[in-house]
Amino acid sequence: MIESITDGTALPREREDYRILFENNPLPMWVFDTDSLQFLMVNASAVKLYGYSKEEFLQMTIKDIRPQEDISSLLQVTASSREPLNYAGEWVHLKKDGTQLYVEVVSHSLREDDGVKRLVVVHDITARKLAEKQLAEAERHAQTILANIVEIIFSFNDKMEMTYVSPQCYSILGYTPQQFYEDKFLWFNLVHPEDRYLFEEALPQIRTSQEQFQMEYRIKTASNDEKWFITRCTGQLNKNGYMTRMDGSAIDITHRKVMEEKLRFADFSIERASEAFLWSRPDGSLVRVNRAACVMLGFREEELLGLRMYEIAPSFGQQDWAKQWASLEELHSLTVETEVKDAAGELHPVEMQLNYFHFEQKSYSFTSIRQIAERKQAEAEKAALTEEMARQNEHLRQFAYIVSHNLRAPVANIVGLTNLYNRKSSTDPINSVLINKLERTSLRLDTTIRDLNEILTIRSKTDQVLEKIDLQQVFSDINESMSGQFMQYAGRIHTNFLGGKEVMGVKGYVHSIFLSLITNAIKYQDTARNLEIHINTVFSNGYLCLQVQDNGLGIDLVKQGGKIFGLYRRFHPHIDGKGLGLYMIKTQAETMGGWVDVESEVGKGSTFKVYFQIPPYND
Repeated sequence: MIESITDGTALPREREDYRILFENNPLPMWVFDTDSLQFLMVNASAVKLYGYSKEEFLQMTIKDIRPQEDISSLLQVTASSREPLNYAGEWVHLKKDGTQLYVEVVSHSLREDDGVKRLVVVHDITARKLAEKQLAEAERHAQTILANIVEIIFSFNDKMEMTYVSPQCYSILGYTPQQFYEDKFLWFNLVHPEDRYLFEEALPQIRTSQEQFQMEYRIKTASNDEKWFITRCTGQLNKNGYMTRMDGSAIDITHRKVMEEKLRFADFSIERASEAFLWSRPDGSLVRVNRAACVMLGFREEELLGLRMYEIAPSFGQQDWAKQWASLEELHSLTVETEVKDAAGELHPVEMQLNYFHFEQKSYSFTSIRQIAERKQAEAEKAALTEEMARQNEHLRQFAYIVSHNLRAPVANIVGLTNLYNRKSSTDPINSVLINKLERTSLRLDTTIRDLNEILTIRSKTDQVLEKIDLQQVFSDINESMSGQFMQYAGRIHTNFLGGKEVMGVKGYVHSIFLSLITNAIKYQDTARNLEIHINTVFSNGYLCLQVQDNGLGIDLVKQGGKIFGLYRRFHPHIDGKGLGLYMIKTQAETMGGWVDVESEVGKGSTFKVYFQIPPYND
């Protein structure tokens, strides 16, 4: 038909039929002049597709429906020699509104008397090109995703031969996709022999089910390393319910497995540690405890988790715990010595090491608890030993002082007197004087030796068994035995044993201390006023304190405070005395596990406080 038109042999009737076919063809068509490129004819489909009217088309050239960048290519084609029937290929055309069209162009030459023209038939492939573009974009997107995911994507056919594997197989396993395609069972051969049973058990179910299956197994890499994989796969079934292929993914979970193993090891170690561990929140609530903490505190795990830190360590208190937490946040680590309360309500001395940390944007404290009862006892024993050594050193110093002064002076005096003694003439008058002085010096030496003997006797009996002694009864015994001396002070000695009267001690020492304090109060009374002595007892820090208060002369503690309990220390020279009484009181009190304090002011009087151990509660 086209040949009939082009060679001019068609009859008029036929030409009219061809025109009708041209005008009503569903494909856009036009005729243009090959020299001027002017549109000569366009059909209705072209008008509809391009948006130009027929009159507008006839005023245009075929260049006007081309993008500017394609015109040079167009001119090359139109200037070249072409077959009468020419497939021009795919081109981009422009609609009247500027929208691009993707078209396939076929043209045929028309030879007429006035020159060569060409008939063009256009097939709109815009929708196809857009679909192809979208498909290409989707494929690029899919490839980008496949290139960036950490998983290996795979597909097997119904014979369990690998038909696809993503490129990650090389970076993870060291094998290329081509190697898996060439050895279609390579994947299964790499699975650890001890884990292959997982696939053998799962495959029969995968072949007949659309459920997702998951397996964790070990696999060998090209470098002969061992990795852990988790595989999730699903069978694709046909209409008969049989698998046609299996699709899935494999993720390298080696790091997770290593961390899980470390976590299991840490958890195993924590649960079997001898030290108690607690994990707590800022509000003091516990999130985890180990076995040693339960054993130490005597709670079951669920009971302990129901408590808060300030309930376990009462010294914190709810308000103090908030302050402790603020300090912990700032310092990130705290070490405190406190006491914890066990299930029976008993308190135990402990050292707590609190460590601050963040986990998943939340704050926690990891606390280790170490019992320090033995350490505390050792520290107390050490302190007591140090105190005892200091006391013994002081005793030795005072003993050396006594030897160098109180003993040496009489001995030197005796040596001097004997040197003056006239051995040639016993009747020499000087000899009687020397004998008299020798006698007095010897008596003083004897007194000093007796004092020292008494002191050493007391110090040597540090291991004496203490017995229960009634202070009120001791006072009654003293009052009765000294009634003659105390008679003139009747009504001036006031006693009150309501604070307690039973102590642990050596009866002779307690009697001596009581008697010395009363007689000292009488001896050093202020003659300017009537003597008043007040005796009472009070409990203080687990000890019973005997207080003897007088309104006597008093002592200047600013000057004499460090010497008041020293040997042969006298503070009122106008009153006879040896300066031994207070030293003996102190020595006897310390021998019984107590001590002595004093409060005194010149002109107002003194208060001596003697601290005694008390009997156990079950007594």
